[in-house]
Amino acid sequence: MRWKRMAAASIALALLLILEICDILYITRQEGMCRLPVLMYHHFAQESTYPTVVSFGRFREQLAALRDAGYHTVTIPQLIAYVDGGAPLPDKPVLLTMDDGYTSNIAAAAPVLEEMGFCATVFVIGINEGESLYAHTGAPLSPERFSYEEAAPWVEKGVLDLQSHTFDMHQLAAYGHSSRDGMLRLEGEEDGAYVRALRDDLEAFRARRAGRVPTELAALAYPFGYYTRETDELLAAEGIRATFTTEERINNLVPGDSGTLRMMGRFNVTEDLTGWALVERLRERAGIFDR
Repeated sequence: MRWKRMAAASIALALLLILEICDILYITRQEGMCRLPVLMYHHFAQESTYPTVVSFGRFREQLAALRDAGYHTVTIPQLIAYVDGGAPLPDKPVLLTMDDGYTSNIAAAAPVLEEMGFCATVFVIGINEGESLYAHTGAPLSPERFSYEEAAPWVEKGVLDLQSHTFDMHQLAAYGHSSRDGMLRLEGEEDGAYVRALRDDLEAFRARRAGRVPTELAALAYPFGYYTRETDELLAAEGIRATFTTEERINNLVPGDSGTLRMMGRFNVTEDLTGWALVERLRERAGIFDR
């Protein structure tokens, strides 16, 4: 009887492994497409003072859990190459992103990313890049923001890529520095004026970045997740290949379909998510909401 129990246990274990492999393949590859989760971080600190401020220890735990679960980080150029020509992506790809461009992204997060063999994309607010004072008020920027030159060693290593969070449209009308909420059209704003506003902001971002970042400007994350299809079409016409929202969903990238790079969803990662919980969240979202 003992050998029967051992055989049954072995069969059960084998079935579990097969199911896990099938789950991995289902989540990442299905019918000629890649199923991609994108994670959204912000600031890092020794101790968390707010849910979106992830402590150093928790960040390391989350990355270790992703690595141990078989995830591989990818870059936006890799995603574009996959969609444009079917260039291969690793199994269980995940895109890590960080919004705003805080000094903690390079001082705290980049070394851990390098240690884990990971990479990330930072969406930088252009007007705050390299500044200690906020341009609109003269008040100190807190948390501190990095400069392109400070980030350069990590960009050269391939650990970080620097993309756009707009130049100065990370605003709400309630802040008092703009009548616009994010990149949304103003009430009654004429087409030409709206197009000029978006183009001027994008041009200001490009001008400040030019010659200081070796990678191509190809992506933008919408401030506050505010966007419309009209806004996205305007950005596409200006050469922004990939755009990102704050909607929590898995993305389905399809070779030959550039539209699958647009208005992509991201999972907000907070201090309260253990590494195990983060991995489970991605697995369950892929299974429950996208099957």
